[in-house]
Amino acid sequence: MTALILASAAGAASAQVGDSSAPIDVSADQQETINSKCITIFRGNVEILQNRSRLRARQVTVYSARKSTADNANACGNAQRMEAEGSVYLVSDQQQARGDRAVYTFDNNIAVVTGDVVLVKGKDVARGDKLTVNTKTNDAKLESNSTGRAAPKRVRAVFYQDENKSAPAAETPAAPR
Repeated sequence: MTALILASAAGAASAQVGDSSAPIDVSADQQETINSKCITIFRGNVEILQNRSRLRARQVTVYSARKSTADNANACGNAQRMEAEGSVYLVSDQQQARGDRAVYTFDNNIAVVTGDVVLVKGKDVARGDKLTVNTKTNDAKLESNSTGRAAPKRVRAVFYQDENKSAPAAETPAAPR
């Protein structure tokens, strides 16, 4: 449920991730690029779109690798990490996720969403404090800061059965004798 949305959102932030060659549309109230540190910061109502995936946050910072070239000692290369902060909202075709913060590391395909995490796919809903997803393998782990049976904010999920499978089979009337 969770891996697809995070892979899509990370792909939307940088063309380096995923197989999509679709254009990336980034809009924000402000953009700041600090070439000396290879950082690009998008601030204020940030929205990143690619295909049918969307990432919204108050601020998104993209950290790129520094590469040395003969022409420019401070040239920046591929994105290494993306950090989204402030009411982070991720949407793909079939899934939605939200949290207070999300960090995606490009080299190991790990996405971490923290702070009142809510995941939704159809009617299914899962909640926790920290979600870690490997977007390449789709392995996911949802955690809570609270432990113990009586803890008020443990991981919680509600899953609904497939409506087609749960409906009772239509009974056929018995043949007259």
